[in-house]
Amino acid sequence: KKVLAYSTISNLGLIVACAGVNTSAAMWSALLLIIFHAVAKSLLFLCVGIIEYKLDSRDIEDMDYLIMRLPRLTAVMMIGMAGMFIAPFGMIISKFVTLKAFIDANPGMAIILAYGSAATAFFWTKWMGKIISIQHGVTEVVEHRVSSWEWITLYILAFATLVVSLAFPMISSGLINPYLLEKFGTLPVADTFNVMIVYVSMLGLLIIFPLCLLYYGFINKNYRRVSAYLGGGLIDNISFEGAMASSQPIQLRNYYMGKYFGENRLFDAGVYIATTLLFVMFGVVVL
Repeated sequence: KKVLAYSTISNLGLIVACAGVNTSAAMWSALLLIIFHAVAKSLLFLCVGIIEYKLDSRDIEDMDYLIMRLPRLTAVMMIGMAGMFIAPFGMIISKFVTLKAFIDANPGMAIILAYGSAATAFFWTKWMGKIISIQHGVTEVVEHRVSSWEWITLYILAFATLVVSLAFPMISSGLINPYLLEKFGTLPVADTFNVMIVYVSMLGLLIIFPLCLLYYGFINKNYRRVSAYLGGGLIDNISFEGAMASSQPIQLRNYYMGKYFGENRLFDAGVYIATTLLFVMFGVVVL
């Protein structure tokens, strides 16, 4: 949940930055970011909460092989994660428009956006890879612990994440554009042809991805299966040969480098820098 909380802080920072640029394109992006973030992050917080109570842990390191223990919940969680940064979903469109708005206002701001987006894509991808990892011998499915009311809520939020991504042109024209016309008198200039290309591409990707999963899951089951590759010393699918010919179990772990990038180390510096920037900002406004 701490990862989700920091992700929320980063997205709120991006939304406030768009408001600071204060152009029609930036405000269009900010409003869509609020909508996309609201449904996707609600879904993710609910998923993590259910995992915490069903597996007695909220630690990411305990989410290995989650797809083998909670397969349907993992699929729903993947939708929420994809909604945060993957191209077929609406969040990435908002970030593209944000990038253009930042470049038009101040190219230096685009560097900050690029750095933040790269870090975001990195940790979401790592987390997605962790929950869909598979290991031989992990067979206990515990989805019976999830209540029907929890499933209903999960499915509603997952459906909403898909719908807002597909319906973003209607959301823009029906909800956002009237506000922008009243506030700025103009709308963000966009090439209709390019918008349609993006929209059709999104629809295609959203359809092709589940079709591929269905094809390999139910139609073509004869694809080649190979054992894990550990650079040598593999004993079986769950262990490898370590030092002194010892048998070691296979484990997946991340490097967090808490000594260098831990919260305790960066918190004081972050507070100092943020406070300084706030004083500078208010000083510029007063002067």
